[in-house]
Amino acid sequence: LAHTLEGHSGAVLAVAWTKNGRYILSASQDKSLRLWNPHAGTHVKTYSGPHNHEVTDAIISEDNSKFLSCGGDKAFFQWDVTTAQVIRKFVGHDRKINALA
Repeated sequence: LAHTLEGHSGAVLAVAWTKNGRYILSASQDKSLRLWNPHAGTHVKTYSGPHNHEVTDAIISEDNSKFLSCGGDKAFFQWDVTTAQVIRKFVGHDRKINALA
């Protein structure tokens, strides 16, 4: 174990690696996502706001510039990694979204 990454106030429900292996993105019951540099053991950025329930999963785009997150609020969101802004909200599910592929 090289580093312990601490910062979420709730359980971490999912972790996704960037395609280049430099960063990881964690999804949590605290309604947020966090970007980490696991090699340095540092927190890089927090993504929060649109989810009003736990965040259950996240996937990162091939070019590492965007990611999708989903959760208990029956929606999933497309984010810009650099600006931490939501690009698009996808709705239509009538139950919690557990995973993305």
